[in-house]
Amino acid sequence: MFKRVLLTALLATVLFSCQQEPESDISYEISSVMVDSIPQLKIKMTLDANPEGTTTLSFPNDAWGQKDLYESLDKMQLLNVEGVIEKDKDSGRIVLMHPKGVKELEFEYFLKQDFEGEISTRKIYRPIINKAYFHLFSHNMFMVPENKEEPLDILLDFSSFPEGHTIHNSFGSQQRVQLLKDQNMDLFGSAIFVGGDFRIFNGDIHGNQISLATRGEWIPFEDEDVFKVLEETLTYQRNFWNDHSQTYFTVTLQPFPQENGSSFQGTGLTNSFATSVSNNDLTDIGQMVYLFNHELMHNWIGHSIKNENEEEQYWFSEGFTEYYTYKNIARNRINGLDSDYFINELNRTIRDLYTSSVGEAPNAEINYDNFWTNYEYSKLPYWRGTIFAFYLDQKILKASDGKQSLDDVMHQIYADATTKGQKLNHAYFIEVMNSFWDEGFDVVFKKYIEDGQKIDLATLFEELGLEYSAESDVFELGFEFTEGRKGIASVIEGSEAWEAGVRAGDEVFSRSIWQGNIERQVELGLRRNGEELNISFYPVTKAAIPQLKPTAKNIEKVGFLANQRSVRQL
Repeated sequence: MFKRVLLTALLATVLFSCQQEPESDISYEISSVMVDSIPQLKIKMTLDANPEGTTTLSFPNDAWGQKDLYESLDKMQLLNVEGVIEKDKDSGRIVLMHPKGVKELEFEYFLKQDFEGEISTRKIYRPIINKAYFHLFSHNMFMVPENKEEPLDILLDFSSFPEGHTIHNSFGSQQRVQLLKDQNMDLFGSAIFVGGDFRIFNGDIHGNQISLATRGEWIPFEDEDVFKVLEETLTYQRNFWNDHSQTYFTVTLQPFPQENGSSFQGTGLTNSFATSVSNNDLTDIGQMVYLFNHELMHNWIGHSIKNENEEEQYWFSEGFTEYYTYKNIARNRINGLDSDYFINELNRTIRDLYTSSVGEAPNAEINYDNFWTNYEYSKLPYWRGTIFAFYLDQKILKASDGKQSLDDVMHQIYADATTKGQKLNHAYFIEVMNSFWDEGFDVVFKKYIEDGQKIDLATLFEELGLEYSAESDVFELGFEFTEGRKGIASVIEGSEAWEAGVRAGDEVFSRSIWQGNIERQVELGLRRNGEELNISFYPVTKAAIPQLKPTAKNIEKVGFLANQRSVRQL
């Protein structure tokens, strides 16, 4: 049974009542100050000094796609000794030079927001510090000593913040003083810290605390609806993996303004997930359902089950995560979504893969450069892995007369990862699948994953007795942008874009495109011969790509009715 309560800063959950601070290897005293009318965070750091007279602190100048993070650094000073402080931007270090033989240093530095105006997707990963709230990640908030033997005891002291001020982070909620015992510094360096006017929602799953921290006035949904999605998602995912070991987990939800379209992004962190979402009427709760279910599934696929070679196994860590996102949502009816949702998302993925210009690229081409610089390559492992997972799921169900499914494969992989430290590689995956396959799975794997051939879905659907349509509406933008996306380079004659009036040579001054989505109109602001044109159209055309029908027969054959009855009995 879920327990939900809205907390305020007046209801602090954990406080140290003793007057003397606990002992620690490093301590940080964090306070909110105004410097020349600019809100800043003052951080006093107490740490052991290097007896040789040079103590080096790690503090990256470039991280997480952000450049020149040192622009957020203001005044720095040593408090208990005379010394010199140097910034080494290239290496991401702050160097403290002090007398030899000093045992302990007290060092103080100030952080400020280094940009003006409203927050955007490009600014989310920079320190955000204003009069209403702060939002920082540990790597751009806390300097940490180098070459310090781990684990470390870390003290965080927020006690000087005013009453009524929320304090919330990856390690706890509403704790003014936190002692992090035996802390791994990589885990400490991957955390979120927020405070100020954030609202905190708290609950528990099997006695383990979960929370949502959010702020601002949301346009597309209510706080309680988002928290309900979070509760359901974590509950059903943890039940699926039979893993209720995490005693604390939080999600932070930060709004940002956006005029055209909607967007969201998220980052998996220690005990937490930090997300930022466009706050407009084009965003909806359904996007939060997908975001939470995909990203939080990475707690197991990608985190507990690790790829041996990152991009080489993206078909699994991203594709199978995508498949179980849809499956988990549908069989548990999260936010009311059911098996129709599963079939719709599967059909959309089929359309995306089978119309992609790189749809049959070999797995070796999903490398670092292609994945991070080319949209279609970045989506290929999601699409291919999802369809392959569906193929395996259905073949195992049919061969076992419904007694086994891909779920059993996933549970075996998870058990080996957590008990033996087994990483996911191709040879291991084939070995596991051989226990669920009659023979020749290595040939199947090579064909559909390593070589990248498309599965003959019409033949598969007929073999499984599934009802399907032989053709479908698919996404077709109908035109090509010029370099820089400031103009129209070419238009396909007869396309919806052509019929709507888009022509080569048009200048583009605004655009809203839901890539791959045939149910959202493309909206373009164009200039032609000095005249401004506002053009909209549905980016759709017909193609011979099979699509599953959302019939009762299909729903039963893919195993959803049985799965929904068994899994939802919590």
